[in-house]
Amino acid sequence: MSVFLTCASMPDVLYFDNNCNLCQHLENCLEDVRQHFAHTTLIVDMFHWNGKHLKDEYCNMYCNLALYPELCNEGKRNKRFGTQTQEMTPVWYEFFLDEVIKAHNEDLERSLCKSDQFPHHIPACKLQ
Repeated sequence: MSVFLTCASMPDVLYFDNNCNLCQHLENCLEDVRQHFAHTTLIVDMFHWNGKHLKDEYCNMYCNLALYPELCNEGKRNKRFGTQTQEMTPVWYEFFLDEVIKAHNEDLERSLCKSDQFPHHIPACKLQ
């Protein structure tokens, strides 16, 4: 609840690879915690569904994407939203951050070279 501090900040739908366990856990939580999730649909994304949740009876009853046709394309089982991007985000972020740092360093190097400072040149006197 530290990410969504208020009930109003909770998303309408929350995709999570282990939502069936989260749902079961919430059943045993205090009322205020259950209320925090009361208006959020908890769904297991299709990527994880096909692997480990397909035969889970509880998961089929409460966290199955097929139960929510409004989240599927024209009634089909495939989803409208790319839920795998949530798992790819850290990888993309690392790539993006690396590119930004590289661009900054290249800009800094150009700027130093223009002022006759050469960051890759170590004077011989400094090597001894």
